[in-house]
Amino acid sequence: MLRRLIEARFAGVRRVAGGLIDGLDDRTRLFVLELAAEQQRLTRLVMFALGALIASALAVVWAAVTLVAFAWDTPYRYATLLGLLAFWVVCAVWLGLRARSLLKGVDEAFPLSRRVAADDFEQVREAVR
Repeated sequence: MLRRLIEARFAGVRRVAGGLIDGLDDRTRLFVLELAAEQQRLTRLVMFALGALIASALAVVWAAVTLVAFAWDTPYRYATLLGLLAFWVVCAVWLGLRARSLLKGVDEAFPLSRRVAADDFEQVREAVR
């Protein structure tokens, strides 16, 4: 009797394992597609973070130049330098916020692959019970 019970459970596990192996090609393709999407998102994140870093460095340099320019005596120099400083600060903040929003999307990485893997694990659990 114990042997029949164990054989029935192993038969279920074999059936589910066979289905998983048969679907391995599809799962691999799904993972490769999601990996490409994640790579693209991470590339954009690095580019925005690098842009924010460069814009921040330019803003600091421009702030120093603006302070030096206060010693000059020409018309409109203050408005021009402060306008350029504001432009670089706005660029740095915008790029930093874009990079931050891309970082918030980390929880959404590989959603379909995670869902398929969870379904596969649930099938194995059900087959073992």
